[in-house]
Amino acid sequence: MAGRDTLNKLKQQERENRENLIIDAARTVFGSKTYDQVSMNEIAKAAGIAKSSIYTYFPNQEALFVETAFRDTGEFIAALRKRVQAERDLSLETFINDYLDYHIEHDAHWRMITHFALHGNIGEASAEKLNQISRQVMDLLETVLKKFDYRGDTRLLSHTLFAALSGIMISFRKYPGRAEPARIAHMKRIAGMVERMLVVFVRQDVPPD
Repeated sequence: MAGRDTLNKLKQQERENRENLIIDAARTVFGSKTYDQVSMNEIAKAAGIAKSSIYTYFPNQEALFVETAFRDTGEFIAALRKRVQAERDLSLETFINDYLDYHIEHDAHWRMITHFALHGNIGEASAEKLNQISRQVMDLLETVLKKFDYRGDTRLLSHTLFAALSGIMISFRKYPGRAEPARIAHMKRIAGMVERMLVVFVRQDVPPD
């Protein structure tokens, strides 16, 4: 019995390793071009396996994309949530910088999500799974913003902050003519202005129209 349990564990570990290999390859490929231009052949080549092997783990390209996005965004949420919980007096400026730093460090994930936002087209069930994890991102932003005791719509405020940070990343992540450190510093300067404007607005304590 012990031998059978060990064999089952080894098989499960092998399956998980292969699945992770496919997801890593998918993240790279989905991050390099728009969702509608990706093929399973490219993902299989990046993973170094036969295309037929992917279908053992994922029924189609849509399922693979959704699982990759779901896992990656879940890790992003967990990392920032841990920081928020560990530092109760975490400032909005620090949180925003952490938010940007994570996406800069995990560039393939950010590009994958951005490409999909512009060109993705998936089924209703898949969209709901992504909406579920997106709502968790907004929940996290809202948790940070609620510390200001704003009497207006904090959900709308979290959407505003998300849109602003996404816009900064899209506009300046690969800004031409600047080295990487300069681009990052510039993004954080702009994010600092967003943070200051947001704080001023909230402290006025005037609910939005």
